[in-house]
Amino acid sequence: MTAPDRYGSAQILLHWLVAGLISLQFLLHEGMEMAFEAQLKGTSVSATQEIAANSHVAFGLVIFLLAGIRVFLRVTHGVPALPSEEPAVLQLLAKGTHFLLYALLLGLPIGGALAWFQGAEWAGDLHGFGAGLLFFVVLLHIAGALVQHFVLKTDVLRRMTRSGS
Repeated sequence: MTAPDRYGSAQILLHWLVAGLISLQFLLHEGMEMAFEAQLKGTSVSATQEIAANSHVAFGLVIFLLAGIRVFLRVTHGVPALPSEEPAVLQLLAKGTHFLLYALLLGLPIGGALAWFQGAEWAGDLHGFGAGLLFFVVLLHIAGALVQHFVLKTDVLRRMTRSGS
């Protein structure tokens, strides 16, 4: 398959939807943590914590589904090639970052579901570690896009902000 010049409209839409949902997840995590602790202790939760927990679970499921669709589109439609003038070390970093992003977007909801629905504290701990790793990888992803745009002057950022189709 020949690599497309740009991401398709669906790929761009899914990228930004997932980015927004991840942001919401980070905002809701404290209420979810408190609800999970209460669940483990067998105590009640406040209405606010319950709403945060239910929203966190629902958004996690949606992220899992959207990430699965993104992987499917990546495999079936391809993605633009990395800039040929980009140093090999940056290409490796970009590939590693994308691999980690997809692994976390698919793995975190699974771990979170195990923790929440099975009361598996170890899964909650793993989920929390993964969420911290996701935060770091997202920051690296954003920094990479900004370096590509402002320092290396490539079209990497523009390819994800407007569709070629």
